Amino acid sequence: MTTQAHLPVAEVTVSPQVASAFPDVRVLCVEAEVGGGDAIDREVQERWAQEHARWHGVAKAEIRAHPAVDAYRRFSRQIGVDPDRQPPSIQALIERGLRTKPLGNWPKINPTVDAVNVTAVATMVALGVFDAERLTGPVKLALSQGGERLKPIGAQEELELEPDRLILADDARVLSLFAHRDGVHQAVRPETRRVLLLACVVDGIAADHSVDALRHSAALLNLR
Repeated sequence: MTTQAHLPVAEVTVSPQVASAFPDVRVLCVEAEVGGGDAIDREVQERWAQEHARWHGVAKAEIRAHPAVDAYRRFSRQIGVDPDRQPPSIQALIERGLRTKPLGNWPKINPTVDAVNVTAVATMVALGVFDAERLTGPVKLALSQGGERLKPIGAQEELELEPDRLILADDARVLSLFAHRDGVHQAVRPETRRVLLLACVVDGIAADHSVDALRHSAALLNLR
């Protein structure tokens, strides 16, 4: 049996256009099983409490100066996203969920997503999670052609994408505007039992550290 510490980590295919425009960006991924027991929820709550103690009351300037947050902010600017208006996921989790909120008020979505989010904050690696059963073929990192449709999580309507936006897509559809807005189609549900975990590697984020983050997340999800 393959242990979580030795789960095989793959790399998402990057289109030639993306490789040319953004040579430092990579997306690592691993499939993981979700245990579905109460043990996950208990461990997630303990880990969020640890991160609350780490970040509560920390100044915004200190958060944004953290090397990992700074790396993702620089990448956001590189792809045309203002990190002050749309902060990278780790920064947003810390600033909106931990810095000023009372203990226990961290962002709660469902146990699986909460587990991935707390691992992202603990490791300072931007992580994503898709319902693996709802993917069609391999996931790819590409540039939009223009005209593709995406309904982001929490949005009322679909977006029509402009050309040259950095996207994750499978063989059937656009899955996300990379690193910022995931679509509803592959969103994790309470009944999800197999997921694809993704780590965003950019200049300033070590690939081996990202592999460790993926495996830590997979191990947490596999608790029963």
